[in-house]
Amino acid sequence: MTGGTAVSRRARTWAGLAGAGVLLLAGCDGSGGGPPSPGSLGRTSGGGASSASSTRAPASRVFDAAALENGVRQVLTESYGIADVTGVRCPSGQTVQVGISFDCEVTVAGQPRTVTLMVQTPDGTYQVSAPK
Repeated sequence: MTGGTAVSRRARTWAGLAGAGVLLLAGCDGSGGGPPSPGSLGRTSGGGASSASSTRAPASRVFDAAALENGVRQVLTESYGIADVTGVRCPSGQTVQVGISFDCEVTVAGQPRTVTLMVQTPDGTYQVSAPK
């Protein structure tokens, strides 16, 4: 039955988006203490050199790879219901920019897989695809 499959995939996509949104909100609790929450933004990168100009471009923000890895693991286990996620590796230095996407390598049931993350908002909310 193809109609049921499409609904199921759509529901999982929304569940993944909801999970990513929850992860972002968890990282914005304002407490400032403790380890970064999954899905939270890491430190921004920017040059330390000063400029004589009074106008500076804003520093680019980048994701914290460890926080991404934890967030991806949480979305896969909680939103997609995948129990055997044993490894997640996301690239470092990924810019927080709406519309960009990048891949993270995951191990599911002992098999290497890939998930694609798509940045949804300027605050760093991202969508996690199902493993491929």
